[in-house]
Amino acid sequence: MAAIIWTIGILAGVFCLFLWLIHPAMGRKNECLKFAAWDYAHRGLWDMDLGIPENSMPAFRRAVENGYAIELDVHLTADRQLVVFHDDTLNRVCGVQGTPESMTLEELHKLRLSGTQEHMPTLQDVLSLVDGQSPILVEIKQPAVHSEICRYLVPVMQAYPGPFLIESFNPFALRAYKKADPTPLLGLLSERYPSSLNVNPLVKILSTSLMLDAICRPDFIAYNYRTINVTGFILVKNLFRAPVFVWTVRKEKDYHRCRELYDAVIFEHFQPEKRR
Repeated sequence: MAAIIWTIGILAGVFCLFLWLIHPAMGRKNECLKFAAWDYAHRGLWDMDLGIPENSMPAFRRAVENGYAIELDVHLTADRQLVVFHDDTLNRVCGVQGTPESMTLEELHKLRLSGTQEHMPTLQDVLSLVDGQSPILVEIKQPAVHSEICRYLVPVMQAYPGPFLIESFNPFALRAYKKADPTPLLGLLSERYPSSLNVNPLVKILSTSLMLDAICRPDFIAYNYRTINVTGFILVKNLFRAPVFVWTVRKEKDYHRCRELYDAVIFEHFQPEKRR
């Protein structure tokens, strides 16, 4: 009997610890829901059939003109400039070896995006273009625990008068941003990582289950809608009622289903019916 009681006590303790690890910040849900009223164009409203590459100035201009919010990605260059680009490497989009972090802004500006004449914009380029017309969801690309990028990103966003949110897969980036400026809403990105991704197995478990919430206490969760059957996500959504942004929805039928189930949708390859 004593062994059973001890076992139950240990399991209850482990479950309580799990709940403590995954719980998000609880006090700013209504602020998040105001942002969730928008649909977010993933890397801008890009369309290669129209010669408009992802994370390009025409893609962001087109998103604003069509009444969508914008999701974009930010890297820190070798000369400490903030550029808008998604991938960790330049191979796929720019056709060269290297990373945004390994090159200067001048070097990156010589590259072209996806075979077009467009080049990699700076974050300030995009902020000046949008100028508060649509919300911006800024993903911090931080490849390591160090958070140098936040030292440069925070003052730029503090000077921006328009609405924006910050998100990252890296909870240390969010923690560093919150320490420097607790004002913006912060979201932790995650998914059930495919085996093809070279991610540390322990990090995969902690991230997928949202146990990394304990590092940054995000205001909202941004999760891959195709991999949501995860205990941590289910509890964060249904027990803690955290606002959920889902990514990346590429079909209209999936969009309507996600709009019914979650708070905000990040989309690409089609244009949702305007709701504003």
